[in-house]
Amino acid sequence: MRNLLTLLKKSYKIIVLDYAVCTAKKGLFCMNNKFKRVVCACMALTMLASVSACSSKDNNSSSSAASTADSAADPDASSTYQRQTIETDPVSETLSGFDLSEYSSGDEDSIPKDFKFECEAEDGKCKGSAAVSDSTFLGDHSGKGFVIMISKDDSVTFDIDFPAEGSYDVTLVSASDNGGAEASVTIDGDALTTFTAATTSFDNNVAERVLIGKGKHKIGIAPQTNAVYIDKIIITPSAQIDSADYDVNRQLCNPNATDETKRLYNFLCDSYGKYIISGQYAADNKGTESREFKEIYKNFEVYPAIMGLDLIELSPSRVAHGSSNGYDAIINAKDWYLNQNGIVTMCWHWNAPEPYIMKNGGQWWQGFYSEYTDIDLAKIMNGEDQEGYDMLVSDIDTIAQYLAELDDYHVPILWRPLHEGGGDPKWNNPWFWWGSSGADAYKELWQLMYDRLTNYHKINNLIWEWNGQNVSYYPGDEYVDIMGYDVYADAGDYSSKKWYYDYTKSTTSAKKIIALTENGTLFDPDTAMNDGTRWCWFATWNGEFTLKDMQLSGEYTSLDMWKKIYTNDHVLTLSDLPDLKNYPLDTEKYLEEHPDEAPKSE
Repeated sequence: MRNLLTLLKKSYKIIVLDYAVCTAKKGLFCMNNKFKRVVCACMALTMLASVSACSSKDNNSSSSAASTADSAADPDASSTYQRQTIETDPVSETLSGFDLSEYSSGDEDSIPKDFKFECEAEDGKCKGSAAVSDSTFLGDHSGKGFVIMISKDDSVTFDIDFPAEGSYDVTLVSASDNGGAEASVTIDGDALTTFTAATTSFDNNVAERVLIGKGKHKIGIAPQTNAVYIDKIIITPSAQIDSADYDVNRQLCNPNATDETKRLYNFLCDSYGKYIISGQYAADNKGTESREFKEIYKNFEVYPAIMGLDLIELSPSRVAHGSSNGYDAIINAKDWYLNQNGIVTMCWHWNAPEPYIMKNGGQWWQGFYSEYTDIDLAKIMNGEDQEGYDMLVSDIDTIAQYLAELDDYHVPILWRPLHEGGGDPKWNNPWFWWGSSGADAYKELWQLMYDRLTNYHKINNLIWEWNGQNVSYYPGDEYVDIMGYDVYADAGDYSSKKWYYDYTKSTTSAKKIIALTENGTLFDPDTAMNDGTRWCWFATWNGEFTLKDMQLSGEYTSLDMWKKIYTNDHVLTLSDLPDLKNYPLDTEKYLEEHPDEAPKSE
C-alpha cells in the first residue's frame, strides 16, 4: 500500500519526504515498482504525528498509516468496552430481487473446434533488443531457434486472424533463467493477461481463456520481470468454465458465528463466480467522508460496496505515543453496515509492542515493519520470551474490545489480520514483523489470535480472511474462511491477475472464496470474468492509487477503466447489494419456498 498523506491539524505542519526508492529483484511473485517512503513529522507545542508508510512496490503493499494526535488521545481508545446486547429488528428473509443467474460470456460455440494457430517464435516480429538465438543452453528447441527477451521494452508479436470472438488458450513454449519469470500477453498493444515461465528448459506455459475478438490481431509477448525465452506459440479454443468451480464450502470456521455474519457469508458464496464486488479503502478511516469515497461518488454516482478500514491507530504502542482517531474505524464500520447496507473489511497494521519498536533508526509509527522492530516472534511463540508473549496477548485483547463492540452491534466484519505475512515468497523477504520469523511462528500467532478472539472473547462476527502471500504461511482450513492476495501491478496493467488467483487457489484443496484483498492498479472486469479469475471482490488501496491532487486519478488506472469497472453489469456497487441484514441463511431452502425468485435458464 502506498499512500502519501498530508494532514494539517491546527497550527502543526507535517512534512512528508520521499527519501528512497527501493529496488528489489523482480521475479515470480513480485509487485513491480512500488516505492518505499519515510515520513518525517514536525513537532510544535505538543506532538502531532502523521504517517504515510509505503514499501517497495517490487515486493509488498504497506499501510497508509496516518496517525494524528491532538491534546489527548480519543477517550474511547483507552476505555474498556463492556459487552452488551443491542436489540435488532425482526428478520424477514429476502433476496431483494438479487439476480443469481450464472455468468455467461456469450456464444463460445461459434469458435471452430478445430481452430489452431501454431508459429515458431523466430517467425514473429521482434521489437527492442529481442533477438533470435539458436543456442542449446536451454535444451532442445523446435524450428530454427528461439527469441530472447530481456527488458520490458522487448517483445515478439504475431499477426493472427481469429475466426470468432471468444476465449482462447495461448500456449507458450518458454523458459527463464531462474525458473520464475513473468511475462505479459497483449493484443494490439493492450495487456490481456500474464503467464509465468516456470522452468529453465523449454516447457509449455499456458495463458488460459484470453478473450479475443473476431478478425486480425497482433498478439504480443513481453517480459515483466526477468529474461524470457520463447520457442513457439500455440493458440486453441478454450474449454468452457465449469460454474461448479465457484461452489465453495458454506460453513464458517467459527461454528458460533452470528446470524448476521452467516447471512453476509452466504451472500458472498452466492455472488462468487457471478459478480465481482467493488471495494475501496478509506484514508484515515474517514468512511464516506474520505476523499476516495467522495471522488468515486462524484464521478460515478455510486459508492463501492465494500469499505476498507484499518485498526492501526488502535495499536497500544501507537496510542501510547499520542495516536488518536483510531475509533473512527469503529464509528464508520457501524454506519456503513447498519445505515448504508454496506460491507466492511478490516485489516490491522499491528504496531509491535513498545519495547520492540524504534529500532534501526525507525520511528514509533513504523512499528509494523520488520526492519524497524527487533521482535523475534519465533522466540515468543516457543516460550523463550514470555514477556513478549504476554504483550502480544494484551494487544490482541485490546483490539478485541473494539471487535466485540461491533459484534454487539451486529456488524459482521471481513477480518484480515496478519496480512502479507510471507512477503514475497520467491525472495523470502517478509516486510511485516508478524511474518519475519518464518511460517511456523506466523501460523502459531494466527492460531493464537483466532483462539483468543473466538474462544476466549467470544467474538462471533468475524469472517476470517487470510492473505499470507505464501502457501507455506497458511494456518489451516479450520482457521480460515476466505483466502486472498494483495496485488500491486504496474500502471495500466488491466490483466485479471490470474497467476495470483491460481497461486492462492493452490494453497488448499478445500474450496474457499478467493478475493483480491488489496490492489493498486485495477483490472478489466470483463477479462477477469471471462478467463475465470473471478475475484469475489477487490479493495483498492487509498492515496495515490485512487487520487491525484485530491481528484480521482488516472495515473495507475485510467479514468476510462475506472468508469468501466464502476458501471459494469458484473461489478457490484453499494446500490446493487441486496438487503444484507435479511439475506437468507440458506439460499437453496429459500428458493424452494419462493420458486418465483429462482434464476431462470436462458
